[in-house]
Amino acid sequence: MTEAPARCPRVVVTGGSGGIGGAIIGRFLSEGALVANIDLRPTPRLPPGQTALADVADPDAVAAAFEVVDGLFAGHAPDLFIACAAVSRPAHFLDVSPADFDRSFAINVRGTFFTAQAAARRMRRVRQGSIVLISSVAAEQGWAQECVYSATKAATKSLVQGMAVELAPFNIRVNAVGPGPIDHQAEGMAATRADPEIHRHEIERTPLHRFGTPDEVADAVALIARTPWATGQTLYVDGGFLAAGLAYFGAARAALAT
Repeated sequence: MTEAPARCPRVVVTGGSGGIGGAIIGRFLSEGALVANIDLRPTPRLPPGQTALADVADPDAVAAAFEVVDGLFAGHAPDLFIACAAVSRPAHFLDVSPADFDRSFAINVRGTFFTAQAAARRMRRVRQGSIVLISSVAAEQGWAQECVYSATKAATKSLVQGMAVELAPFNIRVNAVGPGPIDHQAEGMAATRADPEIHRHEIERTPLHRFGTPDEVADAVALIARTPWATGQTLYVDGGFLAAGLAYFGAARAALAT
């Protein structure tokens, strides 16, 4: 008896035109997936017809983008949805403007919520699916100049847990990947590491003594997306950053290295 050919997975990514999102798209393309991107601008990783141009903060634009996705997938539900679109508007707590506060929550929280909701409604029809939200170590810590961003990522962590409970009856799993400092400056994100002192501090605080790469985040997304009994979890990939209240650095690290 001849086995039926394997079907290529259908994957939707928001923010796929950025560094981490682009690496995620590249990872699943390398495995033969059919990938749709929802973003404000296209990515060279995909043909133009596979990016639905939309502001994820606008629910009407999200609905229109998923109509494009439905056409690309011939009406089939996505197997995997990854919410990567995010912004960070750095400012001291006392100087955060209402406009920047609202824009951060509109993209990072409302945009994540309603794009995931649209994907989950389609997955519910087939009673299966996997959703991965991109969080951050900032969900667990206070970062100077980024209290609003940290608050949005803490909201993402809570959303993962709530969605996991709500969607489990439909066999839809929901998890997150929380990167630590990444060796890539994405458009729309804080550029605090341009300060040499901050750059040095973050490296010295990281036990593996380097920043991560977008490809390493993509590896973590692929892992958690396919772990069948994991739901409601956040997988941190940070080189030990969260584990280190005090890492070896400076002369102490040099002494250990020799």
